[in-house]
Amino acid sequence: MDSEFPVLAGVDGSRPGLAAVGWAAKEAARRRVPLELLWVYAPVSDRDPAGGYGTRCLRDASAVATAAAPEVPKRCVAEPGDVVETLIQRSASSSLVALGAAGRDRPYLGHVTRMVAARAVSPVVVVRAAGPAPGAVVVGVDDSLAGETALSFAAETAALRQCPLVPVRVWYDRNAESDAEKLLAACTEATASARPDVQILPRLVRQRDEAGGLLGESADAGLLVVGSHGRRLRTRPILGVTSHEVLERARCPVAVVSAACAGPAARDDQSS
Repeated sequence: MDSEFPVLAGVDGSRPGLAAVGWAAKEAARRRVPLELLWVYAPVSDRDPAGGYGTRCLRDASAVATAAAPEVPKRCVAEPGDVVETLIQRSASSSLVALGAAGRDRPYLGHVTRMVAARAVSPVVVVRAAGPAPGAVVVGVDDSLAGETALSFAAETAALRQCPLVPVRVWYDRNAESDAEKLLAACTEATASARPDVQILPRLVRQRDEAGGLLGESADAGLLVVGSHGRRLRTRPILGVTSHEVLERARCPVAVVSAACAGPAARDDQSS
């Protein structure tokens, strides 16, 4: 992603949504990029800006962003359209997208968050609640393009935060232990070469439940990063099982990074 692309925060008036706005403002400050607050409304709706609801949501979000990072330039945008499609389109010109884990009065992962996380072409960070995030950046490691892209994003984020990076390889089959060790060592070596300023603390975790292994290692993390190996439902990708379960259960913010975030050139290289 272009370093000048803004951090995009989806605004929906919910408590998790406001937590995501605060997170996004601080991340924009770290990346030294602007913040864009986006409210998307149906063209015919009693909750559009003309009715005042969107205006109030943007005003509240702007106040949260200012309190979190007053030095960050921000722009408030109200745009008619489909929420999912608009956020996905905007992800192409954003350094990352921040969303609340659920909509208003819903404890479970929202439809918009699920769909955007699966289809966006920039990392999507899902935030459940406001709070400090002083811990390490934890990232799930595998040998896919999505995994490589997630590791690169995690290392960049750890460098910006000046915190440790914890690459985690979860495995269960005893016969795969050697391969898991080799993969983790190779990822650690490559990352250390690319990011010599980042402290790397690799972890090999034997557990049948991959999501559970990642969640256990990220209990005190500032951010958990996962690569999305989503399947396709008809013509559209959906979140993989591990990504979805992590998003449902994690207490810390979770970044979902798909192969699409690597850009078309990297995807072509891997497929050739």
